[in-house]
Amino acid sequence: MKKESRKTGIDTPVSVYLGPSFYGIVQKGTALKEGSLPKFETLLGAYPFLKGLLVPAAELAEKRKQLRAGDSELNALYRKAEQIKEELHV
Repeated sequence: MKKESRKTGIDTPVSVYLGPSFYGIVQKGTALKEGSLPKFETLLGAYPFLKGLLVPAAELAEKRKQLRAGDSELNALYRKAEQIKEELHV
């Protein structure tokens, strides 16, 4: 899913965050455009693997299936993100 910016006429891809909620930063299932949540951008800078949990909106259904599969890369990233969440207490 792409939105066309009214000012620039450039397509802006929309991604959906499939990781665990980091309260006060980002919630699971949030639709994002690049740079739309500064606190989340800071978190991505500290933990770059979280970018793997941002999926294109057009691929959302397939990626959710992969997330439910216990042996998938997406599931491993989710579990790693949960550990970080516990360490940060958010």
